[in-house]
Amino acid sequence: MGVESPQEACNRIEEFVRRARTRIPVERRAPSVQVDGRLDDDRVAGWGRTDRLRRTRGGQGEILIDKALSGDFTLLIKHNALFAALLPELASTVACLALVRNPLAVLASWQTVDLPIHRGRIPAGEQHDPALREALHGEDDVLRRQIMILNWFFDRYRTHLKPQNILRYEDVVESGGRRLFDRLGHGDAPSAPLENRNDNRAYAGTDVDELLAALMREGGAWSPIYAVADCERVADMIRSAR
Repeated sequence: MGVESPQEACNRIEEFVRRARTRIPVERRAPSVQVDGRLDDDRVAGWGRTDRLRRTRGGQGEILIDKALSGDFTLLIKHNALFAALLPELASTVACLALVRNPLAVLASWQTVDLPIHRGRIPAGEQHDPALREALHGEDDVLRRQIMILNWFFDRYRTHLKPQNILRYEDVVESGGRRLFDRLGHGDAPSAPLENRNDNRAYAGTDVDELLAALMREGGAWSPIYAVADCERVADMIRSAR
């Protein structure tokens, strides 16, 4: 974003929200990360073979808004690392929700993507959290850095959000989206069948035993939200998908 302070970054986000809410009803288009002009629920392509990491598709652009909008329509904006880093300031001015996912599935996914997180770095988070940046810089082991980042995310959410504003991905999927709709104030929205991708075939090549052992050894801020049995269950799902 080219900003120096967290407060300046928050100010820019608030301005982006104001512009988007004004522009969308008029132009029927919205700025978004997109694939061929549309939202895509899986922007990371490929199956994570040992000789190839999954790469992101699409990029910054615009999507067409072809549905009717009320005057107080709900605008959702996602930027995982940046928003988590800014959460101490951002949560006081903008309504924030965290959608978290099973820690073992997260680690498995990170082993397969051609992104900085694969190397145990998270630039947007490190930019606004010097303590995180220094901690990662001082750790040579990639997997330990990834677990540090995983715990950083969970700690930010648990520290700066109310418990009801932390939603588990698995619960949203199981409820057909109802958990999310209800929290957004859209309790009348219809549910829909959703697919749990914690056993994504892309993770089949990962060493889930190593990941699970490291996760249990390091522990961390995820444990009040996910039990050890939850992580073991996902490990079994990934092994079965091979």
